Amino acid sequence: MRLKKTKKREVFYKKEFKGLCDWLKELFTGKIEKVVVSKRVTDTPSVIVTGQFGHSANMERIMKSQAFGDNSRMQMMMSQKTMEINVRHPIIAELKKLMDEDKDNEEAKDIAWLLYDTAMINSGFDFGNPKDFSQRMFRLMQSGLKLESLDLLDEVEVPEEEEEEDAEAENLDSDAEEKEL
Repeated sequence: MRLKKTKKREVFYKKEFKGLCDWLKELFTGKIEKVVVSKRVTDTPSVIVTGQFGHSANMERIMKSQAFGDNSRMQMMMSQKTMEINVRHPIIAELKKLMDEDKDNEEAKDIAWLLYDTAMINSGFDFGNPKDFSQRMFRLMQSGLKLESLDLLDEVEVPEEEEEEDAEAENLDSDAEEKEL
């Protein structure tokens, strides 16, 4: 009886999250082969795994560190990766809601890419481009802090009185340095 219920639940989850799996697979084209609902992930929102005959994360790092002159050869040697998602994790549930509302939502895409990056890191793989990763993080911080823009703030106008005090402080600092020498 319990096994039958578990099987029904798995079928329900696969059907319920098929749209999210397809969306993620399309978003990560060229990075992963497929996205599946996981039976084994319990604590994290997702993991990246390789097939039975694929290279482990450690083997990929070793191959990358070797002196390959041809990057295309290196790409051929990388194993196909599968992303397994934990449908019971709140991040996955919320990402599904965002994707269901609007498949072109930039925030949903940023979260999905961060999910991919963190799954790669947690699974021991290199996650790719750190600059793209940091830009996504800054956009999510902007959203979380409700900032209108990430443009730098205007320079502060220093009152003239403080400028004179700063000049005196600099003179005191340079006198102290001279005494130490």
